[in-house]
Amino acid sequence: MTGTPTAAPPGAPEPPEDEASYGTRVEDAFVAERGTPFLLSPKDWHLICAWRDAGIPSDTVIRAVRGAFEKKRARGDLSKISSLAYCENAVVVLWEMERRGLVGAHGPCRTAEAVAFDAAPRLAALAASLAAAEVAVPDGADAAAATEALGDCRAAVAALAPGAGLEALEEALGKVEKALVKKLEKALGGPARERLARDVEEEAGDVSGLPKETQRRVLSAVRTRAVRRLFGLAPLTLLGD
Repeated sequence: MTGTPTAAPPGAPEPPEDEASYGTRVEDAFVAERGTPFLLSPKDWHLICAWRDAGIPSDTVIRAVRGAFEKKRARGDLSKISSLAYCENAVVVLWEMERRGLVGAHGPCRTAEAVAFDAAPRLAALAASLAAAEVAVPDGADAAAATEALGDCRAAVAALAPGAGLEALEEALGKVEKALVKKLEKALGGPARERLARDVEEEAGDVSGLPKETQRRVLSAVRTRAVRRLFGLAPLTLLGD
């Protein structure tokens, strides 16, 4: 599934990247992920130019390309990709998410291994923030159910091995957060759940013009952010400030 990238909003501070360097960076990232020498087709270059003209930063494209290949490898799919178009939907989705502030754009594009970090204190800080939320359940929620969900999440975070590596830890934290948000939503009473639904609809705005998968991702991310805000939670990630 593909979609037309949304152009950057008027007044965006960053000028367009140099066409040659933009294309070379994207090409290098795609070839590196593909694992064997490869020449991009004219169609691939037209796609790169379309992304650049739409104001999508090359770092975003590279993150999306890497993410698409990571998911492919995680499925055990060893087939060779013969076109950059394979990553087109990943680029559209990631750019829409970044544009809306639903995922972070972590500066210049780096591999997970290149990000220097000490996971132990960050995991401890996340566990502490969850413990604080356990004693501050908002009105309109089933306190017992919410406290149990937060406690389960805190235990899951505390059980993560700091030495597992950034990529593995981020994936695990994403799964833990997804489960937590689902449980916290369920803990909300009818009126509170209706308010949450209205907030999500208002914050997401009109997404009808987006590809279906992008709609799903945007609404899910907005819902997660709204639940976090309601329960006073920080994002479960090691990449925050």
